[in-house]
Amino acid sequence: MINKRFDLSKSEVSFELHPSLVKHADAADRVSTLLRGGVNRFVLGVQTLDQNILRILNRGHGAEEVTQTVKLLNEMGVENLSLDLMYGLPEQTLRSWYDSLIGLLDMGIEKFNIFPLMFKSTDPIAGQLARGRYQFAPAKERIIMHFMAEHILTRLGYRHGPIFYWTKRPQPHSVQQRRKYDSWNDNNLVPFGVGGFGYMSQCQFYNEADLDRYLARVEAGEKPVWKGVELSQDDLMRRTLMFALRSSGVLLSRFEREFGVPLEQCFGRELEILREAGLVCIVSG
Repeated sequence: MINKRFDLSKSEVSFELHPSLVKHADAADRVSTLLRGGVNRFVLGVQTLDQNILRILNRGHGAEEVTQTVKLLNEMGVENLSLDLMYGLPEQTLRSWYDSLIGLLDMGIEKFNIFPLMFKSTDPIAGQLARGRYQFAPAKERIIMHFMAEHILTRLGYRHGPIFYWTKRPQPHSVQQRRKYDSWNDNNLVPFGVGGFGYMSQCQFYNEADLDRYLARVEAGEKPVWKGVELSQDDLMRRTLMFALRSSGVLLSRFEREFGVPLEQCFGRELEILREAGLVCIVSG
């Protein structure tokens, strides 16, 4: 349906796979269907190669499935593949983190999304932390994990993109990265599907999070928007600042031209704190 309404011939079309894919006898057929449909970038949610941690996380796959899935994708000619990897997981040690990273590098993976575990009060894993059911790495070890990955990947010729992206290739990690983080463009984001997040005309919104309600509104010819908000001038300034800081930096003259006020006037206190900590560099001229 999307192909009938949009020309995706020059677009990056990503699809996130689960390593349990290879447990199905028709795994190759599924990948072939995606390729025929125009998918040209795959993301594989691995998180770790530690069997014990995968069991705790109830991921539904083991390290062997990861190896088999990567092998299958390579055999089918998939060239644009990125793997998700996380640190700070329950029962994760510096050794298991190192082993997971090296294990994936040995598979020839050239693109990574490397995330720290982030706790949200609504997530089951936050309850495990609160109850002390599992051992979680303290802050110092999590920082060491971060810089361990940075040191290893940098020495092996990988380039660190914005936020969590790493790639060994000269081109960007993904078109999404370049459009979202490497530029200051106020890109529209059109969401399809339940719970999708959107941004258009300075409005931030979410689709219906309930499948039945979503389908009913779509079939009735309505926009399946659940809730949203029109961003204020202050919201837009903060959004612009954060996106620019994640990429090539903030051009002070452009910020003032766009919002009619100098950046230092809006965020002077925050910038001074960051500058004193050596986290930002402010250059005039």
